[in-house]
Amino acid sequence: MNGWTYACLTVGLLFLAAPAGALIPDDIILSTDKPWLVAGSGETATVTILVTNGTPANPISGVAVDLAVDGTYGSISPVYVTTDGNGKATATFRHGTRSGTATITATVSEGVDGPLTRFGEQQIDHAAPHTVANTWYEPKVTAGKTTEIVVRMEDRYGNVIDNRREVETVLFTVGQIEGGTGATFVNGTDEISVPVDANGNATATLRVDTVAGENLVSIYPPAPLVIPGFSITGEGGLPASITQEVTPSSGSVPADGTTKVSFTYTLLDEYGNPSGEQGLWVNATLKRLSQPDEYESRLLNTNSYGQVMITYGPEDSVGMAIITATAAVNESVSISQNVEFTSTDPTNMLLTANPQSMPSRDVNGNSVAQLRAKVMDIRGNPVGGETVTFEIVSKNCTPYVQTTEPELVALSSVTNDNGYAIVEFRPGEFTIDPDVVGWSDTATGTATVRATWENVSRDIVLTWKNYPYLSVETEVSPETVAVNDTVDVTIRLRGDGWALQPDPIDVVLVIDRSGSMGYTDVSPTRMAAAKTAASTFIDQMSSDRDRIGLVSFSSSTTVDNELGDSFEAVTANLNDLNANGATQLRRGIYEAILMQKENADRPEAVKAVVVMTDGDWNYDGSPIGHGTGYPADSAWAYTFSGSNLEPDNYRYYNGLGGTLQSDTKWYSPWHSYRSYNFCDDGESTNQNMSRFASDNNVKLYMITFAYNPSTTVRDTMDILSTSTGGFYEHAQNGDDLTDIYERIAGELKTEAGVDTELDVVFENVEVNGNFTSGTGVFDYVHEDGVSTTIESWVDNETGHHEIIPRYTRDDTPNWTASNPHLPFNIGTVRLGQTWETTFRLAVKTEGNINIFGPGSTISFNNGTDSLELPDTFITAVPLNNTGMNFAALEIDNLVFTGTMPIDELLPVAWDLNYTGLYDVTEDVFYSNDNEYTWVRFDSLSATNTTTGGTSTLNVRGLGLPPGEYIIWVRGYAPDTDDASEKITLNVTAGATGGSYIRIQ
Repeated sequence: MNGWTYACLTVGLLFLAAPAGALIPDDIILSTDKPWLVAGSGETATVTILVTNGTPANPISGVAVDLAVDGTYGSISPVYVTTDGNGKATATFRHGTRSGTATITATVSEGVDGPLTRFGEQQIDHAAPHTVANTWYEPKVTAGKTTEIVVRMEDRYGNVIDNRREVETVLFTVGQIEGGTGATFVNGTDEISVPVDANGNATATLRVDTVAGENLVSIYPPAPLVIPGFSITGEGGLPASITQEVTPSSGSVPADGTTKVSFTYTLLDEYGNPSGEQGLWVNATLKRLSQPDEYESRLLNTNSYGQVMITYGPEDSVGMAIITATAAVNESVSISQNVEFTSTDPTNMLLTANPQSMPSRDVNGNSVAQLRAKVMDIRGNPVGGETVTFEIVSKNCTPYVQTTEPELVALSSVTNDNGYAIVEFRPGEFTIDPDVVGWSDTATGTATVRATWENVSRDIVLTWKNYPYLSVETEVSPETVAVNDTVDVTIRLRGDGWALQPDPIDVVLVIDRSGSMGYTDVSPTRMAAAKTAASTFIDQMSSDRDRIGLVSFSSSTTVDNELGDSFEAVTANLNDLNANGATQLRRGIYEAILMQKENADRPEAVKAVVVMTDGDWNYDGSPIGHGTGYPADSAWAYTFSGSNLEPDNYRYYNGLGGTLQSDTKWYSPWHSYRSYNFCDDGESTNQNMSRFASDNNVKLYMITFAYNPSTTVRDTMDILSTSTGGFYEHAQNGDDLTDIYERIAGELKTEAGVDTELDVVFENVEVNGNFTSGTGVFDYVHEDGVSTTIESWVDNETGHHEIIPRYTRDDTPNWTASNPHLPFNIGTVRLGQTWETTFRLAVKTEGNINIFGPGSTISFNNGTDSLELPDTFITAVPLNNTGMNFAALEIDNLVFTGTMPIDELLPVAWDLNYTGLYDVTEDVFYSNDNEYTWVRFDSLSATNTTTGGTSTLNVRGLGLPPGEYIIWVRGYAPDTDDASEKITLNVTAGATGGSYIRIQ
């Protein structure tokens, strides 16, 4: 900077010389005798101006030149000069304290068409480094990442120390974190010498250690400048992994309403550093017995330690919670833990039976009831692994006679995970011999069963009958409920009693085996199709309950099988039938009805005759006794054709009524008149097969097959069937015939039903063995689609069939203070039918509660029979199910507590609310550059009993300049995320100075 070299500054073009008297200035050349001056040094530079013309340049004398310079950089004197005989003139440039480039302007205005202006430059260097203008850096950087540290120096006049002339350098060094991988500059070393740039900045790029912590930086500018050392803190980056600490480590605690499970989650970056100020989703799924899953989800933030601390529980009910924590920015960073809340020591036992009333074993050999003893802790939680003994302490069936006594399948059982010890009870078996004294078709027996666990015993009375109509089941969910929560109660009636079984069926199949049955217009033959259809009918009957007979006819009629339960024999004889002969339909019907009449030993049976024929009757005449009837002893008087329909004559059968009259007729073999008998009023007697069938309670089902029957035949078939309760159908092909047989089989299966009513009474409800007002225990809750719902259906081999589609009714009007009850007029319940209702109750008191109070009964058979609803218990407790919990830290209401104007002290105060268990650190910062840099000036400690804090910034004592100040209070604790609050104030007095740290 202090050595000088000569340099000429040439501006413009050189022109050719011309005679002096005629020369006109066309160029000006400016130069100085010193290329560099130093700001503030007091040096001057001589400026030489040469005015010329042409090329080569010819100096011009006597030319007036005006000189000027930017006053920012200095001055020039004189400002008006005239060239000498060499075309030159000189002036002196005197610089100031500003570094940079001073532009000198020379202008010739006289003797030219327009002003001729040229420029020259004088370089002015900065003075020696005098002060550090600024040091910029990021105090917090993601570990393993790079950051820039910038130093700018100035001379005593405020000029930046740049690199335009001589280049100053700044040395940067960085210390190492113990156990770290090492912080380095871009050159890979822990020190670097960096030259200043054109802007006066010496910029070093630092890669901080991959281990979080303080990276100590030292900066050495040119002497005598000094920059205090500082640290750049490496902080954890985005989460790459997660750890958890669970207390207790097993994750299992008692459901005692007090004990909880603690979790400490730590998010770590790719280098294993804590990842602070990151979102963490914590999701919990709670699973309890007989209750729907409960879900809870929270988005929490990690604190400066990368941690989130939560607790789960306490719980009063047993169950399991699945706790899953997942980083918000990276769902692959996740961890789960199962938390189990186990029962405490057992204290109580309840005893129920399902069903409580059942069929006796003489009507259902598989009849059984399930006894369930539930062992619980003080909060109603089930306790597994407890032994319960069972015994029948009394039994009574007087005055009825049992052939087998009631019994328990096992005398003890161990409670399962649901707290239930379960054994089966088998009811007694009544005699089925009506000749035995004490036999009854309405016998009832009872037994008292006692369950004992330790010193707790419970009794329950079981009932069995030999004439059940309905069975009843009850359900309640949940079985353990918090006071003021709700339970859903379901009552289900099933029509599965033996009294609802179908009536037995006595049916005789009448099959046409005349010659036309061999026709092949139905594949493969009419006879084959008839055998298939009839076999399908047989398959739909029950050999345990039903009987089948077989009659076939052609020119004559045969009884192939009497009524019986040997279906195989009927099927065998059916398959042996052959087509041949005429159509003796009347006789076939008669023999079938007669078989039913002679086998009338089952008055409860449904009696039917199913007739199938493929042609017009042409032998024995009209089935309905239309026209004239001829008894067998007068058969000569009228001969049936055996080939044509004969609607007006019939064979008269003895014993069926009808008035016989006598007459004579020429008899050719005798060549004389012969006496004969006849009947002309048989149609109104049992000679009419429809009347004969009706008098014997036999239904006739008539089927014509394959051919096209005449109107007379169809009308006759209608009379036979409709007058007896059956029906007539025509089958054109084999499939039609099978369908008709199946339809008849279905129609013969009668459905027994029982008229049923249910009244659920809550006037008095048993709580802990004592009765109390039901309205003090429950409130009815109506909710559309939930309570009260009613539906009924039948499930069988043909699928699901709705009887009553599900609907909701409001029972609020039935829930009165004086008579809280839920009445149901169920109507007829048939075999295989299920009727169900569900209603919701709000539980108002704690204890072991038997939901169905006395008087809650199911009545049927016009009130002559009834069933009581079985004991159904819930346990209601004041549950303390806390779920997920976590600490909170709040800093708010930060206020200025001094007086304005602020010229010396800046006091502030704030409120603090902390719910955790650790110490809170409160750091207090100020910023006077609009939050670009922060300076910590105080640090305090607080606990969960601290309600606030105070601090004072000594503005004058720290020599701080006036201006706008932002005060920032920031709090930290291990078990909660960080909290902070800011306030902005104006400071009116102070002094310059201070160190600056940029915190973001």
